[in-house]
Amino acid sequence: MMRENRPDFIRFILVCVLIALFILVIGALRAREQPFFRIGATNDPKRETLPDTVKRRDVLQSNKWPDGFRLFRYWWTGGAAVYVAEMDRTAKGLQFDIELANTQILGRETISRATRRLIDKEVLPLAGVNGSFGIREDNRGRGGMIFNLHIQNGELVSIPIRLDRWGYSPPSPWGETSFGVTPDGEFLMDAVQLNGTLRIDNGTSDTLVIDAVNQICDSLCPVVVFTPRFGKRTLTRRCYEFTLKKIQLPLTGKYTSRFVVTAVNSRGNSTIPSDGIVLSIEPRLARDWANKLTKSTTGTLEIALTPNKWQHVQQGVGGNLRLVRDGKVEPELTAFGKSRGGSSYRHRNGASRHPRSALGFNDEKLFLIAIDGRQHGYSMGMTLYEMGVFFSELGIKHAINFDGGSSSTLWALGRVANSPAHGYERRIFNVAMIRARDNNSK
Repeated sequence: MMRENRPDFIRFILVCVLIALFILVIGALRAREQPFFRIGATNDPKRETLPDTVKRRDVLQSNKWPDGFRLFRYWWTGGAAVYVAEMDRTAKGLQFDIELANTQILGRETISRATRRLIDKEVLPLAGVNGSFGIREDNRGRGGMIFNLHIQNGELVSIPIRLDRWGYSPPSPWGETSFGVTPDGEFLMDAVQLNGTLRIDNGTSDTLVIDAVNQICDSLCPVVVFTPRFGKRTLTRRCYEFTLKKIQLPLTGKYTSRFVVTAVNSRGNSTIPSDGIVLSIEPRLARDWANKLTKSTTGTLEIALTPNKWQHVQQGVGGNLRLVRDGKVEPELTAFGKSRGGSSYRHRNGASRHPRSALGFNDEKLFLIAIDGRQHGYSMGMTLYEMGVFFSELGIKHAINFDGGSSSTLWALGRVANSPAHGYERRIFNVAMIRARDNNSK
């Protein structure tokens, strides 16, 4: 019997070997089809400036670089292709900017489509990377809803309540981090807090704390303000909602405005007026306010972001983790990497190699980054800890992690520069980008 089964065993081994060879060949062929083989990559001879963990650095589309802009691909020794768009912070013709998919919270859009839309408005994007995290689809129609902070042209479009969303302690400066730029060009990277209050004119000191702007209203986030940037309706269920008009728009990081209640809805899913906002309160808390907030009630809405410098941020985008601080890997990330995700169990996929996206900066440059992954024979991605170490080796002083996986996309100089994991460009929530500066910008 042993002799009779031996040929079958040998055939099984041969089949396994052939399958493995087939996978390797397909991976190699797929690598040959990557976009960078078609966009004029040349080897960068300046090896003396690169860390030992870089096999090679390729220069991409250098014939299209404007002053102060560069596009590179780094071949990491761990087996990943890292695409980096750089902007000199002193470049007079360039600036950092943010673009919301479809110009509102609900819905997603590819970076390519967003850039075409901007070009139609005579805005010239040079590079963009996918930014914030959010809901792709849910049973209430909230597809494309951002979980993070988004400030665009000074407008406070979205900010969440600080929750233990990622498996890290919310008070930690490591989790729920955002990047922002002030009017004078200062770069900020902080955990940002919404300090919002609503006071009504009833002769008492009653104050309602606002937890979030354009986020999900539930028991974890009981008081939410919805602005026209969210969409046509709030898409809530069973929340008490109050339509506020005669109010100044848009909301900003430092904001005070009077209002009047023009409608009350106890069933949720209110229409958001173009000239007003909707205050949504979770049912249990609403019992204390239903008799205080009635039609024709007047009052004051105030917002003051902290840290205080964020009150004047013009462009801001949120991610989920700070990777590098002052040129060193965050201590929590080091512990996370060394424990292989054990120190933050709910985010263990961060200890596995996947496609990643990020933003970083130092005193001289801004960096938009996409790391390809899940592609055998080409690039397998990085862990969060590997990202932090590699970025610090490149001289990046501060870095934040963006949405990754199949969403990781770096668009640059008219096309997608990297190779997204699914083989096509995925629709995302917002874009962090480098663009040509407006003539009227400082």
